[in-house]
Amino acid sequence: LIEVKFNKFSRPDAVLTSALNSIFANMVATSNASNALQSMKQRICDAFEYENELYDAIPQLLVFLQGGSLVSNSPPIFGGKKSNQLEFMLCRLIGAIASDEIPVVLYLDDLQWADQATLDLIGMLMLDPNIQHFGILGCYRDNEVDRRHPLFGLLEAVRLNGIDLTEIHVGPIERESVNSIVSDALCLPPSLCRPLSTVIHQKAGGVILFVIRFLNSLNKQGHLVYCLESRRWTWDLEKIKSKRVSKDVVVHTTLQMNSLPKLVQTGFMNAACLGSNFNASILGKTIKDEGFDVCSFLKIGKDGGYIEESESGSYSWTHDQIQQAAYNLIPPMQRESFHFQLGQRLLENSTNCDVKRDVLFFVVDNMNKGKDLKLDRGQMTQLARLNLQAGNEAMSTSGFHSAAKYLQQGIILLSKDSWIHEYDLTIQLYDAALDTYYTAGQFSNFEVAVKQPLTHAICFEDKLNSYHHLVRFLTASGRSEEALETCLFVLKKLGVEISPNANAESTLAEAISVKDMIRNSQIHDLLDLPKMKGFNKMAAITFLNTAVLCSYETNEIIFSIVICRTVKMSIQHGLCSTSAVAFSLYGALLTCPILADFEEAYKMGRLALRAIDILDAFMFKHQVFLFFYGSIALCKDPLQASVPKLLEGYKAGFALGDMESVTAYLQLYAGMAVWGCGDKLTRAGEIVRLHAKRMLQHKQVVSCKNILIHLQQATELIGLNEDVYSTFFNISEEEFFHQEMNCRGANSRKLILHTCRMYLAVMRGNMELAAREYESNGAEYQGGIRFIGTITRVFLAGLVGFFIARKQTSDVEKWIHVGVRSMDTMKSWTKDSSWNYEHKLFLLEAEYYFLKGDKHEHLASAKYKQSIAAAKKRKFKNDEGLAAQKAAVFHLHYNRKKEALTNFQHAKASYESWGAEGLVKEIEIKIASLSQ
Repeated sequence: LIEVKFNKFSRPDAVLTSALNSIFANMVATSNASNALQSMKQRICDAFEYENELYDAIPQLLVFLQGGSLVSNSPPIFGGKKSNQLEFMLCRLIGAIASDEIPVVLYLDDLQWADQATLDLIGMLMLDPNIQHFGILGCYRDNEVDRRHPLFGLLEAVRLNGIDLTEIHVGPIERESVNSIVSDALCLPPSLCRPLSTVIHQKAGGVILFVIRFLNSLNKQGHLVYCLESRRWTWDLEKIKSKRVSKDVVVHTTLQMNSLPKLVQTGFMNAACLGSNFNASILGKTIKDEGFDVCSFLKIGKDGGYIEESESGSYSWTHDQIQQAAYNLIPPMQRESFHFQLGQRLLENSTNCDVKRDVLFFVVDNMNKGKDLKLDRGQMTQLARLNLQAGNEAMSTSGFHSAAKYLQQGIILLSKDSWIHEYDLTIQLYDAALDTYYTAGQFSNFEVAVKQPLTHAICFEDKLNSYHHLVRFLTASGRSEEALETCLFVLKKLGVEISPNANAESTLAEAISVKDMIRNSQIHDLLDLPKMKGFNKMAAITFLNTAVLCSYETNEIIFSIVICRTVKMSIQHGLCSTSAVAFSLYGALLTCPILADFEEAYKMGRLALRAIDILDAFMFKHQVFLFFYGSIALCKDPLQASVPKLLEGYKAGFALGDMESVTAYLQLYAGMAVWGCGDKLTRAGEIVRLHAKRMLQHKQVVSCKNILIHLQQATELIGLNEDVYSTFFNISEEEFFHQEMNCRGANSRKLILHTCRMYLAVMRGNMELAAREYESNGAEYQGGIRFIGTITRVFLAGLVGFFIARKQTSDVEKWIHVGVRSMDTMKSWTKDSSWNYEHKLFLLEAEYYFLKGDKHEHLASAKYKQSIAAAKKRKFKNDEGLAAQKAAVFHLHYNRKKEALTNFQHAKASYESWGAEGLVKEIEIKIASLSQ
């Protein structure tokens, strides 16, 4: 059981991790070495490849694992922690903890105090299909929330995703239940207690906490006493009936506290300001009265049922309503000054070491509540510095939203001339705030804040962190062109100039210069290069790596040049962890038709994989995998072998919060699952849908759109009557298409859209529609890095070219050229990997001979058979069905209906095995027509 209690006075984004920390602390304390716990340790180690944010947020996890087998890595030069990273890892942690031996129930109390970020995480836990043997029990006071509360948004979203929720309304307890409580408390028969319990139920309204507090107050006021003579409890029922009692338990408890000595009231007020949990030492430092005795106060609090002591020696309120009652002892008009003075006393009575660790948040939380007082400049600067310290500390334990509040408050406290008189403090606050705003998804705050350091920072180096976060923000917002412009500007300032007007000749020249630099170098020679040094060089290669993703989306020429410059920097100025990515990128670039050096590409890919270990580049392993298994490996290795590696890289990227790489992974996986490996379509569709939902949960709208394109394609092939764009974004497929076509930039997404529509048209035999899609973006169909999309476009272009050349009388030479060029490209690819490309080449050759006419009929027929056999042998069910379908059309042309029928039936069987029921239905119509 994981118990999580939210509180009005506590940071909600730290509550869940704090509860998990307590769970692991208890496991460590019990020293239980059971097989179930040992299995749990192993599952946790298996779930995480890297040392990660969980160690900071849940330090007892590391103690529990005793170091485990996780790898320690250094963070990159820029960038900080990512909220989606922690959310993903918490989901995986819960999934690793829960098992059939150790089922997990997450108990969430007082959900009315949970913030939006925490509720989003709870939603992810509820919807994650990888978490088994897991249940959630949540409680909230319905009189303290309305339909505008984010909790209702969570519940509605969960219901829409098909999760069954059971709601139990818990009202006031019944009169008989109160009678049982009174009977047990007084050790008297229920019948004797009924008159008293009836009055108590009436006065307390059946609220269990109120019932207990009211009984306690009756005893203290002498209305309920133990009679030694009769040896039983007695009471004055008439006086109790006439007693005026507030219906509000908080007001009632505050009145009770008012009857206590002044020093005890002071203790309650100070303890209430410290939050739901506190320890005796910190409480003592907040009291200025020397006559106050902490131990005596705590005894009174425990005896009165106001506070309770935990096994660790800390104290907590028995109920948050009790804490509220204690807080109400402070007059409302004095609360701001009371908080500020309490925070100051705590700061003055603590050592620097204490402030850094134990009391920092108590100090800052209280002093911030007095921020509207008339503070002098020194006090405001001191408080701003404390907020910076608290923000950094909250970030270090993954309390992203709390960190954002502290840092925003620190910025508000800065004076108007802080860029002149408090420069270091100001730049530190803005740097930390930008990191936090981006991490927490507070983009409106980010856009306002980023202008300040870019305008007022004294030197360019002080602006680099702001520019780095700005590029990430622009990319995540779908503004890739602006992101690229910013990258190129920064790189120019750092001494790496790349012209935004570069042409294809520039790309070729850059690539040739890199080839000359590494000519005759073996892998071990390159790995023996010295390590890169110098802040500006490290900053430049970081921005080059960032420029890769935004240029891929918008400018293929700049993309290629950036890759070459990154490799050059590594060779000329030394290696760093980013160099591993650079080598993999360059290897992928060598698969382009203009370079087409597949042996060298594979060599650079192997170099990149080796560099992960040599350069401690584990943080970039997912990026290396992206280009090796997404492109380079396709030159030689079976395409199907890359699919599990892509999912592995996706998980690693998600664990690191690298949403840009995650998006690319999902596109490649979806493309390979549908276009490439012929895997079961239904499974591929389920995986793509799951990750599309996950992207949307993480507010990655652009990423979700990218993979919805593939999901819509899979859905139509499966034969489902669903418009997924409507499901996810409440717009039609055509509306989505026109929006994307009119969107500035997003070139790769437009190309994917055209490719998917062209693929569907070809599979359905609608070659005229496929030709129109080709002509919409035909110039892009033959070039680029050899990703699965490039392979598919080349293949489809060839099929369309030969078909249209056969059917039209105009532009025949143009279409023949399109087909022949595709066929020649496929021939060059087949030399290095017959497994991946031979069956495609055979089909293109079959269509070519079909175009050539009757004299080549026998060659065409043989090539169709070869294509079907090769695709079947290598389990490309999709291409096997397509080849059989094309063969059927060929035989129909020559009026060989029997052969056509046989091939249509073969196509149907292949499509059924693939799971493409939508295509099966269309083939069945053709079979029925031929069978008549």
